[in-house]
Amino acid sequence: MLKRFVWKKNDIHSIQLKENVYIIAQLLESPYVAFFNITSERNHFDEKPLDLNTFKPFGVCMVLKGFFKQCSVGKLKNVQPNLNIPIPEIFISSDRGQWGNRSEFSDIELIYNLVRIDPTVGDKGLMGNEIIQYNIDRNDPNMLNNYEIVGYNTGYEFVRRLILSIENGRWIDPLKEQRLLGIDNYPLQTVEEMWQAGVPKYGVEDKDGNRQNENEAAQISYLIEMYNDPFYPEFLVDKVKECILRVVPFIEKGNRDVNKIQSKLDEMTIAINDLADEFGQNNSELETVARESIAATVESVLQYHKIDIVIEDALREREW
Repeated sequence: MLKRFVWKKNDIHSIQLKENVYIIAQLLESPYVAFFNITSERNHFDEKPLDLNTFKPFGVCMVLKGFFKQCSVGKLKNVQPNLNIPIPEIFISSDRGQWGNRSEFSDIELIYNLVRIDPTVGDKGLMGNEIIQYNIDRNDPNMLNNYEIVGYNTGYEFVRRLILSIENGRWIDPLKEQRLLGIDNYPLQTVEEMWQAGVPKYGVEDKDGNRQNENEAAQISYLIEMYNDPFYPEFLVDKVKECILRVVPFIEKGNRDVNKIQSKLDEMTIAINDLADEFGQNNSELETVARESIAATVESVLQYHKIDIVIEDALREREW
């Protein structure tokens, strides 16, 4: 865990994935990073000179700075950077025509396109990136194996991705497979599983004992996983909690009309969707831990008040 991180092109970092698994990452033009299938059990990369020009990167993708603050154990001085790594320009993207009403489509009806992102300009967003191929074949191995989904990688979701890639000997993206194929059969699907497998807690601690005690008293744990994970700024987790708490008084007043409660849940989810940009601006993202934590909290609220709405329907408007 770094106290301070500055993005400098061609810096080499050692990334800790497990107690005894470290890999090498090379910073490219921000926000791109190249990862190499070179591992060490004790972070001994600097013991002998190493020239990455003799290795091909395992994968190149966009990464948030916060990932390095939490997962890097420091820069490597005895490793030479690979100076011939191309920046990817073609990515898989959701269709702009379906954005904002994606919940109205079934998974098989969702459209994904290939878009171009000029490395000198950067990601121009869903509405700005140039579409070069409309409605790709989601089962095409070429799409699955050769293109990243637009977006930043970070947090435990990305740690999981790197572990699975190293252990399987190929560049894996469970989120991409989930979106395109509708399946994610890989292990380490929860943070608890990852911790049991030796993944560090990356500074996780109970930041607010009083908050936890209050939650226990209320029999509902409001976003404890997010509060205890340094990847998520506490003030933003507070905003997510506020969105959820807007639904609670409505239920506590005795409202039991499922349609009206669902409408409130839709408003809550859309409000959380609107926080995505603010998370990104603070080197964070609504990813695996956030999705699980929000879903668990909302499910606890519904179960506590005996509301018969399944969590998939409760969060049907989510875009994270």
